[in-house]
Amino acid sequence: MNLDDLIIAAFCEIDDAMNACLQELPKARLRERGSMPTVCDSEVLCMEVVGAYLGLEQDQAIYEHFVRHYSHFFPTLPQVHRTTFTRQATNLSHFKARLWQHWLADTPHRRDFGLMDSLPLPVCRFARATFCRRFRYEDTQDTQGVRATYGYDHVARQTFWGLRLHLHVAWPGLITRLTLAPAHAADVAVAPQMLHGQEGIVIGDPQLPLAPTATATATRGACSRITDAIQE
Repeated sequence: MNLDDLIIAAFCEIDDAMNACLQELPKARLRERGSMPTVCDSEVLCMEVVGAYLGLEQDQAIYEHFVRHYSHFFPTLPQVHRTTFTRQATNLSHFKARLWQHWLADTPHRRDFGLMDSLPLPVCRFARATFCRRFRYEDTQDTQGVRATYGYDHVARQTFWGLRLHLHVAWPGLITRLTLAPAHAADVAVAPQMLHGQEGIVIGDPQLPLAPTATATATRGACSRITDAIQE
């Protein structure tokens, strides 16, 4: 499959999935008011998916790539500014989660066996941590955002400033749950929230005290059993 075929296939799949998810909404629409966007939402999501596949990590890189090389596939894209494209993609974040759950339900995976782990997400270089204002929220009223803190990267063996991404991966390698937490939050602290309703076995990091997590999860009505990773 060449890249043109991939873009077409991705767009068709995303557009069909969006229509299916929209039928589940009360008013079968994403926006309460306002005019329809110049670039349709399925096109924006398609460009994000294909851009991620191509290794384009920033919205500006995705926008410029498709304007330069694929304006014949997305003819309305050159009519909008990059910031408009970025804002539209950001506003679709909640619907992206709905799409994820829609595809997750149709993807075969074991629901009673999985792995929980985390990875560091630095938001700046360590030397800039003392005056970096990203994810601090001291001067705002935002109480729902995840605050950046100091954490330790066990792979790089160094301290970093940022967040930590916690993942639950079901066999045979499908991400089923994820959450962002401050960098110092260990798996044992996040597990009760992530594993709520989870039944079966969840393998955790053997270096962490996971027994309290199993107890806390069980009090929420789950049947999770967290075991140490198998050592070779």
